[in-house]
Amino acid sequence: MSELLPGLVEIYRGWAGRYPDAEPLTVQFAAGDTAGAAIDGVLAYPLERHWLLVTFGLTELGGKTSPQAKVSGAGFEFTCRIPREPESTAPPQWVLRVMHAVADRFLAGADLDLGHWIVTPGPLGGEPANGAMTSLAIVPDVDLRGIDTDNGLVLFFQLVGLTADEGAAAQQAGTVDPLIAVLRDRDPDLVTDPAREPVALD
Repeated sequence: MSELLPGLVEIYRGWAGRYPDAEPLTVQFAAGDTAGAAIDGVLAYPLERHWLLVTFGLTELGGKTSPQAKVSGAGFEFTCRIPREPESTAPPQWVLRVMHAVADRFLAGADLDLGHWIVTPGPLGGEPANGAMTSLAIVPDVDLRGIDTDNGLVLFFQLVGLTADEGAAAQQAGTVDPLIAVLRDRDPDLVTDPAREPVALD
């Protein structure tokens, strides 16, 4: 079982240092599940005001297999934060779809790195309620930039939802930095909230 693999244990421990009182749910994708083929699963932490989602499987969870001794697998896992109602006991399916779709895109050869952004074909996760939120920015995670493991460095790249207009503004400017700066001032956790007020950089 992947939950016993040492690389995953180290990811658990890294986040336990940030949220010692939060018990994560482990959403594990079945073998042969094409929707989750790129990653083994997602850890979902039920925090006070939001869900924290952390992928596992882009980095090496078992023994060392990649030739780069200082980096574990791809070198990073994705994170995302979305609003959580106090009574919520499981994250919505749409955010799981978003995370493994981005991982699929990366493993298919897309160049995804810090400062990049992704335009999606519709509302995030195919969820109509997400409305105009059709882009994702990739930034360093606000809480945990990375951990050292026996298999090498594991960084955490946070996915932050942007509206269609914000994505277009980033495209025109060639950078998401001004948008992220405004969003960080509003919310230091950079929660992807489809109901938030859009950013207008005039």
